[in-house]
Amino acid sequence: MGFLAKGKKTEMAFSKILSNVKFSSENEDITEHWDISTNIKIDVKGLKKRNRSDDTVDERIHWVEIKNVNGNVGWLYGDADYFAFELHDYWIVVDKYDLQLLVKSQVKKEYSNIPMLNKLYTREGRKDVMTLISTFDLINIATSYVKK
Repeated sequence: MGFLAKGKKTEMAFSKILSNVKFSSENEDITEHWDISTNIKIDVKGLKKRNRSDDTVDERIHWVEIKNVNGNVGWLYGDADYFAFELHDYWIVVDKYDLQLLVKSQVKKEYSNIPMLNKLYTREGRKDVMTLISTFDLINIATSYVKK
């Protein structure tokens, strides 16, 4: 399954715990960085691998996009009010501004050529800037936890 199809499946799974859900259009998803809206906008983040070559996802870490592949504003600074991060058994819901403060306070302004916690990372030939945040840190700033 491609990453776009997997992302839609993850969004659908999270949407089942809400009511009166509106899904973003492709344009809203890409330019405004949100997936689901009730009276608030939520960007749903599925489990990811630390490295593409890894065999399995790692629920101990989550990627945060500061700039997208084109060098524009990443999802951290998009229109979503909250982010829902997937774990194997739970969803961690985090306020956008709390996550921005966490990134600002913990991420060192130094680049690593391999994905590392709290350091900036960019892929060769792309303009994206990302970092890895520990799930523990997300739990500490969470507004809620939802059992799957």
